[in-house]
Amino acid sequence: MRPPPKLSSVILYSVISAAFIGPGTITTAITAGATHQLQLLWAVALGTLGCLLLQETSARIVISSGLNLGQASQKCFGNTWGKTLMVLVGVTVMLGCAAYEAGNVLGAVSGLNLLTALDTRILTVLVAVASFAVLWSNKRQVISWLMTALVGLMGIAFFALALQQPFSIQEVVRYTVVPAFPSGSALLILGLVGTTIVPYNIFLGSGISKGKTIPLMRIGLTVSVLVGGLITAAILIAGTSVQAFSSFPELADSLREKLGPVGSLALGVGLFAAGFSSSITAPYASSIIASVVFGWEDTRRLRLVWGSVLVIGFLFGISGIKPIPVILTVQALNGLMLPLLVALLIAVVNQRTVISAPHLPGLLYNLLLLLVLGSVVLIGLNQVEKAFIALNVLSQSYFNVLVWCSGVLVVCMGGWVYWARKQV
Repeated sequence: MRPPPKLSSVILYSVISAAFIGPGTITTAITAGATHQLQLLWAVALGTLGCLLLQETSARIVISSGLNLGQASQKCFGNTWGKTLMVLVGVTVMLGCAAYEAGNVLGAVSGLNLLTALDTRILTVLVAVASFAVLWSNKRQVISWLMTALVGLMGIAFFALALQQPFSIQEVVRYTVVPAFPSGSALLILGLVGTTIVPYNIFLGSGISKGKTIPLMRIGLTVSVLVGGLITAAILIAGTSVQAFSSFPELADSLREKLGPVGSLALGVGLFAAGFSSSITAPYASSIIASVVFGWEDTRRLRLVWGSVLVIGFLFGISGIKPIPVILTVQALNGLMLPLLVALLIAVVNQRTVISAPHLPGLLYNLLLLLVLGSVVLIGLNQVEKAFIALNVLSQSYFNVLVWCSGVLVVCMGGWVYWARKQV
């Protein structure tokens, strides 16, 4: 018996929330909670709304035009420029999938280490083999149901931790809707927004939207992304139970002391679910990107793409080698590509030759998109700056300059949108 269409849409898009809640999200959210208590909950809400807006935009383009993002880009900018832009963005994002896959695998292993005494190398092999088996099945329905189960597991685990904290609902709501900027919080704010708005997720969401209807897409996306945001908020609230975050074993010990065995158990289950789901979605997304960018439909080619990402993650994970310069370089490139991808989405969704009139965005929608663009430009420039500082190219931060640059680029993009909408 097939589930109702609305439920099927929610299950299909659960891959989005599974993809953006990975070990990096958990680390950032716990650090934010430990450092600033509830004060940065609003940043989680902002990132969640930004993610929903961009996912809806990319899916709207695919459904309204009947084209994938690569084809829509070529129709908007011409074959040469459109193809060049999409290859530039797509290949860089695929490299990002490979660079972070080791962290996904090791995140799942870290969760299992809190639950079992098995050797880390054995657990790494088990996680990689399980991920391989799921991806090899090449069944979107299997992946969607598994992601739904893992998101549910994460939700139960982290809500169990969050509900143990001594905060009222009124406090949680207040810090969610009223922005606060405690001293030294700027980078964490950018981190919370940036860990939610993930470049490969945009390709992933658009790729699974082909052939769907806009109403069902919106239902599935809204539920999936909001659930992901709620889980991220629960992780932040759970992080308020510790004074500082240094490692998952130490956090587990602290939670065990305060909450009993359920504390470390919930952390282990949640961390495993987050790492394992991301170790599947990152390679899965890379194959969708290859299909969009290069037009590949051949299963063997796509398996080669996701297989390469998974193998790279497994090898670095089991060897313990951390290619820091490579990761920093890819991080900097992804920092540049996310704003470019968002700008490309804004340009395409406002192009009358691509999007049918009923699906063109209105003024408020465009203003929100420009706000998101400003945020991701600032996040991207900050990632590039951090990479340059780590590589000793820069000696200090120029955050105010980054803010001004972001503002100027948003104004320029807004002017372009106004001009494009005036064209017949």
